[in-house]
Amino acid sequence: LKSVGVRARRQARGRASRGAPAACFLPRPRCRARGAMSAMYLDKNAVDNPDELKELEKFKDKDAKKGGHAKARVEDDNWRARTAEGELTLADLKRRQREAMNEEFEESQQKRFKIVNFTSEDSHLAGEKKLFSLYCSICGEHAVASEVDCSKLPRRRTDRAIAIEEAVHFHKKYANFGEKILLRRRNGVEKQFRFYCRQCRQPLGYRPSPPTETAKFSYFFDKALVSEQSAAVAFQK
Repeated sequence: LKSVGVRARRQARGRASRGAPAACFLPRPRCRARGAMSAMYLDKNAVDNPDELKELEKFKDKDAKKGGHAKARVEDDNWRARTAEGELTLADLKRRQREAMNEEFEESQQKRFKIVNFTSEDSHLAGEKKLFSLYCSICGEHAVASEVDCSKLPRRRTDRAIAIEEAVHFHKKYANFGEKILLRRRNGVEKQFRFYCRQCRQPLGYRPSPPTETAKFSYFFDKALVSEQSAAVAFQK
């Protein structure tokens, strides 16, 4: 402001030397007021009106109660850990370690359980039937499993073979089926599809139809099967 006033006085003197009045070139009072306002706003402690003084007192009272000025929280991403793709931070490692420890703790807990050996003979269900096993009379190989005692079944008159009705009695053969054999009978020719022991190849019985077709009866040769494995010839030596 001082330099502005000096410059104005110099210009006034130059105009006065040329015949113009010096008062016409003096700075206007409005410039002084503008300079005073700019100086007031440059001062951080300057206040324009009483309302601002009241607001300032309110903020001072709040800060005094809190014991100091509250520091504004500024969000900055620089504090976060920056990792490349595939890298792990310390927080990730700690989280994985906690998960592993929890899994080990759960596995270490002893679970109570009870082991029960259950067979078909231990069953008490309604309609449960006992299975009978038949073995090869020579080698003792398991040959037939049936729900009926085959020793009590009827026999054929021609060859004394045990006849089991397939549609009535459940049974399963553990044997190998072989060739078809034709036998001459009084009434004609009989077809037999025989099955043999898996181990010693002894003939165990026959069917009137191949294994892929249904038949009314299956026949077991007389003395080809035994009810106990120890009764086989191989176990009596």
